[in-house]
Amino acid sequence: MQLPINAPKKRVATNQQGGQMEYKVDIASGQNPHVNYEPSVLGGLKEAEQVGKVHEPHYNEKLVRGKIERPNDTGQAGDTYRSFEEWEKEELISNLTEALKVCQPHIQEKMIEHFTHADKDYGRCISESLAKAMANQKRNHTSTDDADRAADKAQKMGHEADPY
Repeated sequence: MQLPINAPKKRVATNQQGGQMEYKVDIASGQNPHVNYEPSVLGGLKEAEQVGKVHEPHYNEKLVRGKIERPNDTGQAGDTYRSFEEWEKEELISNLTEALKVCQPHIQEKMIEHFTHADKDYGRCISESLAKAMANQKRNHTSTDDADRAADKAQKMGHEADPY
């Protein structure tokens, strides 16, 4: 879409990055440059409000845009979770807990909301496991335990210096 011969006449902002023939990444003012999906609580692009009449192409009848009557956005995730053996569920919960315990609380809450929507037991298990992991943590950190140990070691090895 950015190749001049193919580019639209009006500016179009997308979340696309890393494609072939990419000249630039669409970044709106105030947008988090690390987020290329929506919806996001981290400040990605937002869908623009519809201005003007929606294009409705004709083919014997009207083709219109609209939400499906019964969306099931998390059904597959719930079905997959319920199909797992007990040891697979435990391993999944453990892996997700390890990944989520370093995230900011609003991200943890949003992910638990998604897991709960997929399956109530799934969300409950993640929530309980994450609460236990957070309680066992000595302090808040924003990375892995190895990174925390490395930072502690560097701090212990460091000393004040007199620059003059």
